[in-house]
Amino acid sequence: MKILFCLIFPAMSAFFLIISIKVLSRKKPFFFSAKWLFAFMVIAFSPMLINSFRILFKHGLEVESLIVLLSPFMFFVLLSFFWIQMKGYVAIGITDDTFQDALHYALNELKIKFEESLSRLKLPELNCELQVSIQSWIGTGQIKLKKHSDEVSLKGIVEKMDTYYKDNNINANKITAIFYLIMGVLMLLFSIGFLFLDF
Repeated sequence: MKILFCLIFPAMSAFFLIISIKVLSRKKPFFFSAKWLFAFMVIAFSPMLINSFRILFKHGLEVESLIVLLSPFMFFVLLSFFWIQMKGYVAIGITDDTFQDALHYALNELKIKFEESLSRLKLPELNCELQVSIQSWIGTGQIKLKKHSDEVSLKGIVEKMDTYYKDNNINANKITAIFYLIMGVLMLLFSIGFLFLDF
């Protein structure tokens, strides 16, 4: 388990540090695939899963070990939920107004007609809906297509939004980036600390 923790914490630390440095260094919002968040959750919960199977193999099919099997079951249920939820792209460092402006710019640049309503945009030509969720006070958002698997179109929209942020004098909301930076440093310190622990 010691080796496992020494591998997991640096990986989780890298996730936080890369995103935070991207936002803080360029002072612009940063987009990344939501599947990276899913991968992060798999890594974060993997010690629980591995430990459950260790107990099972050690004690056999006893009542106590069977109860331990609830942990991996919950793990897979939770991951299934995250897999469904984590579609599209996540944005870090955004604000309400700039995110909407960037989205409108992207759709207009790509000549995609849209009908806007609360938290979604209908794209008649692509026969789908674009769902948007924003947590403006911490500067995060998510954009995904509903009932549509055209990731190429979504990637094109996100790339145009990123271009809008790069070409305009828009500063990022740094709250989440700073939190990620702190978490990344702490996890890196934990991983170093585990090297000196005897367990």
